[in-house]
Amino acid sequence: MMNTQYHHPAYAPSPSFVPTPSLSSTISLDEEVKLYTTTAQRSLHESLADLFSIIVALDFLEKAFVRDSIKEHEYTPTCFRLLGQYKTILSNDEVSKAFVDLETFKREYDIEYPAATSRLKIGVPATSEHPSRGVVSGSDPQPNMPKNGISAILGQPQPSAGPSAKAVAECTQNFITFMDALSLDFKAKDQLHPLLSELMSSLNNVSNGDFEGRGNLVRWLIKLNGMRATEEMEQEDARQLSFDVDHAYQAFFRTLE
Repeated sequence: MMNTQYHHPAYAPSPSFVPTPSLSSTISLDEEVKLYTTTAQRSLHESLADLFSIIVALDFLEKAFVRDSIKEHEYTPTCFRLLGQYKTILSNDEVSKAFVDLETFKREYDIEYPAATSRLKIGVPATSEHPSRGVVSGSDPQPNMPKNGISAILGQPQPSAGPSAKAVAECTQNFITFMDALSLDFKAKDQLHPLLSELMSSLNNVSNGDFEGRGNLVRWLIKLNGMRATEEMEQEDARQLSFDVDHAYQAFFRTLE
């Protein structure tokens, strides 16, 4: 029997692969990737980063206030400062264009922060949105004063002192200033929103409870906050706002009687 041996066909040898310099990576893995190449781009990215930080900080502040981890007199100025910084940064046209709006910014960076979102849309601290039920600013709470008589036996709270004359005068002046602005036909957000914010802040220092017309002022403040800086109200809205402010002004004085 013939023994045949199978021979594999010869193949051409494969040349060894030598990478060419053009195919080699020219980026060092240890090198920092720059998001900008110009000073303007750097400023824009820093502003967007600041906005991100403000949103995060504001969300923590709101949660701390709800949990009573921060006192009202600490919360209010801090919240006003963060809201002011947020608006100041967005007053830059380039930043505002890149930011688009709050919801777009949140989707872009995959964040939620609902407490901060709500506060930014309202535009004022919770202490201005809702009246304080405690002792109003400007009064003398005298926390160490002992209870006396029937109130001590029944555990009823002692009546707190009323608002100071200075606080009432400041609030009255803010009412008059805002109504004068409306009389001068001011309609733009950047004209009315700061005045109404100041009015609500001073009103919160005087009134420790809700009163007729206060809710309308809060709603107008929220509406103004949602407008663009140069956007103006319609004439019908301006007349309604003037009516609501005058009504709240009269109701405010009735609470002082």
